[in-house]
Amino acid sequence: MRPQPRATRAFDTARPIEIFRVAGRRPANVWVDDNGTPTASGNTAQRMKELVYWRTRTRPGEQIQERLGGLYVVTTAGDCHPVALSEPQEATPETAFLGAQSIRERDAARVAELIASGDLVEGTGLRLRGPPSRPGDRLLPAGHPLIVDERPADIDAPTPPPRRVAPQRWS
Repeated sequence: MRPQPRATRAFDTARPIEIFRVAGRRPANVWVDDNGTPTASGNTAQRMKELVYWRTRTRPGEQIQERLGGLYVVTTAGDCHPVALSEPQEATPETAFLGAQSIRERDAARVAELIASGDLVEGTGLRLRGPPSRPGDRLLPAGHPLIVDERPADIDAPTPPPRRVAPQRWS
């Protein structure tokens, strides 16, 4: 196992808090053209993808860690999963390219609220057992809800690495 970089900040959860754990991706209602400009759907347009989340709560002993790439919940066993603390919003043509930045800003404000209320307490980062999970590689069908309240059956199943495809030669 390759060593993982240390957490920038780690927060112990004093009480269970609501989190939105990444459960997969789905096609968004935003299409872009070959130049990456939002456009109407059509033959030359590509549909963007957006993350799908499972609404859940932290358990005693779990931590929220700020790491490269965003926030993660780290379990007492050392498993690490990407999360959001603020409720995700559907992508629109106006917000599609600012989605990650927007959620990080809302999450930073939510962390400040949770610290002020005593629900999060700065602590020392728990060690990870392995690399963070990658459920964002799992593609869900179009029309799948953005947030689900039921635990997805395969959320902790190992995600196979992306498959490499040989380049096609055009004659």
